[in-house]
Amino acid sequence: MTAANVARPILKLLPIWIFIFLFKFGAGLHYTLMSPLGARVLPIWVMGLLIGGSAFIQLILDVPAGFIMDRYGYRKFLKITSVIFILAAAAMLFGLSTPVIIATLMLSAFGWLFFGPGVDAYLLSHTQSEYAGRVMSVRDTLSSLGIVLATAALGFVLGLPMSVMAVIVMVLIAVAFLAVMFAPKDKVSAVAEKKHPAHHYYVRRHFIHHTFAVLKKMNPASGMLLILGFSASIFYATIWFVVPLLLDSANGGSPIPSVGLAIFDFAVVALGFILGRLADKFNQRLLVFSGLLIFAIAGSAIGFSTSIWFLLLGFIATVGDELAGLTLWAWLDRLDKKHTEDGLLSGIITFFCDLGWTIGPISAGFLFNVIGPQWTMAVGAIPVIITWVVAAIMVRPHPRVVGETVTPKPHRRRYKG
Repeated sequence: MTAANVARPILKLLPIWIFIFLFKFGAGLHYTLMSPLGARVLPIWVMGLLIGGSAFIQLILDVPAGFIMDRYGYRKFLKITSVIFILAAAAMLFGLSTPVIIATLMLSAFGWLFFGPGVDAYLLSHTQSEYAGRVMSVRDTLSSLGIVLATAALGFVLGLPMSVMAVIVMVLIAVAFLAVMFAPKDKVSAVAEKKHPAHHYYVRRHFIHHTFAVLKKMNPASGMLLILGFSASIFYATIWFVVPLLLDSANGGSPIPSVGLAIFDFAVVALGFILGRLADKFNQRLLVFSGLLIFAIAGSAIGFSTSIWFLLLGFIATVGDELAGLTLWAWLDRLDKKHTEDGLLSGIITFFCDLGWTIGPISAGFLFNVIGPQWTMAVGAIPVIITWVVAAIMVRPHPRVVGETVTPKPHRRRYKG
C-alpha cells in the first residue's frame, strides 16, 4: 500500500476534516464557557445540575439518534446539528440571564447529540476497511486539535462581552456548516459492513434495555474497562467544570489550567503508540496496577497547582489512564476471540462513560462552594482510587499466544464530545 493510495481517500474527505476541526473548536469553546457564565447568574450547584442534565440528554438519546441518521442520512444531520449549535450560540446574543443560559445549554445538548455518532458513521460509511484505522486516527487528531485551540482561547474569550463570545462561536460553527456542504454525499449505511476492528464502539445501535442484558455475560476485563471508563469520565468532567470557574474568578489569571484541559487528550496522541507497545509486551497485572496508581496519584494532586505542575500532572494522569485502558483492552481481546457481543459490550461501556460525564459536573457543582475548587478536583479522583483497588483484586495475568494480534483500542475522548 503506497503513501499515495493511503493519502487519496483521506484527502477526498477534506471538507469533513475542516468541519470536525471547526465544530470542535466552536462547540468546545461554548462548553467551557458554560460553567463560568452560568455561575455569574445562578448558584454553581444549579449549573452543575444543568450541565450534567445536558449530558444526560445525550446519554439517553444517543442510540435513537443513530437510528434516525441511518435512515435519513449522516451528512444531512451533520448540517442540522450545525444549525442547532448556531442557534445555541445565537441565544447568547440576548445577554446574560438565567433563561439565556438554560436555552443555550439545552440547544447545545441537541447540537452535540448528532455530532459524535454522525461523524463516526459518516466516515466509516465512506471508508474502505483497509483505510478505516487511519481515517479514524485523523478524526481523533483533528478533534483534539480543535479542543486544544478552544481551551487555549478560553482565558481571552472570558474577558469579552457575551455578545462577542456568541459571534465567535457562531462564526466557527457557520464555517463548519459551509465545509460539510461540500462533503461527499452519503453512500451506504454505516451498519451495512464492519469496516473497523472496533466498529461497534463507533457505531452503537443497541437500546439501553438490550445493553444491560450483557452485564451478566461480562468477563473481568470488560468489567474493569466499564469501571475505568466510568471513574475516568467523572474525573475529567470534574476538571472541565472546575477549571473554567477558576479562570473566570481570577479574571484570566494564568493560562496554564486552561491549556491544561487539552493536555489530557494530547498525552494519548503523543504517546499512544509507545503505551500500546508496553501493553503488548509486559506483565498485564503490573501495567494495570501501575497505570491506575499513577492516574490516581496524579489526578488527586492536579488541583493544588495552577503552575506548570498542572500540565505535568495532567499529562502523567492521562498516561496512567491510557496505560491501564490499553492493557485491559488487550486482555479483553484475548478473552473474547469470537467477538459475538461486541455491540452490546460497547454499548454498556460507552453508557457508563457517558454517565460519568453526567455525574461529574453535578457532584462538582455541589462540592465547589463547600470544600473549594482544589479539593473538588481531588474528590473527582476518588472513583479512580476505588478503581485501582478493584483492579488489584480482579486483574489476573492471562497468557499470551506467540504472534497473536490484538484488535486496536478505540480512542476514548478526555473532553466533551
